[in-house]
Amino acid sequence: MGFFDDLPALEPAPPRRHHPWEPPEAEFPGIVPVDTLLLARTDQVAVAVTGLAAFSAGIEIFVTARIRPSADHPEEHLPGGPRDLAASRRSFRLGLQFSDGRKAVGSPGGGRPDNDSEPAGPVLYPFAGGGAPHSFISRWWSWPLPPAGPLDFVCEWPAFGIAESRVGIDAQLILDAAQRSILLWPENQD
Repeated sequence: MGFFDDLPALEPAPPRRHHPWEPPEAEFPGIVPVDTLLLARTDQVAVAVTGLAAFSAGIEIFVTARIRPSADHPEEHLPGGPRDLAASRRSFRLGLQFSDGRKAVGSPGGGRPDNDSEPAGPVLYPFAGGGAPHSFISRWWSWPLPPAGPLDFVCEWPAFGIAESRVGIDAQLILDAAQRSILLWPENQD
């Protein structure tokens, strides 16, 4: 008899309905041809958009933060220090300013829409991330695709003294890449 043989069989999870405002599960993205977009830089920290992947309904945004360690106190420059790591990371905000005036704002741990109700406006929220003491990479989802025209990425990080700063691109780069995304099979929308 095996170690797990006497456990009850796992119940299959019920199928989950996929919504267009969620990151796709049945699509490969078109890669947006942009270099690193430096959002902010101080003597202690730098934040940049380090990649963009366009899907038929939205954008995956890769954000990287680098934190310079202090020679005297290497833990001092962790977001919030060892006592307040989570609070410091939560103070980071990312936003998008669309050419039509709409905006989407996100912060770690917030902003994810209710799965069953279509959001009233654009959404932006983190859905994956990780890193080391002085480097953090996060993946953000934005829905819908931006309209043609300028698109600004905006951030602030009060815990590190970063005031609102922004960098822009032409949204047409994203729209063109979205046309190159590859639908693998229909999403489960039943």
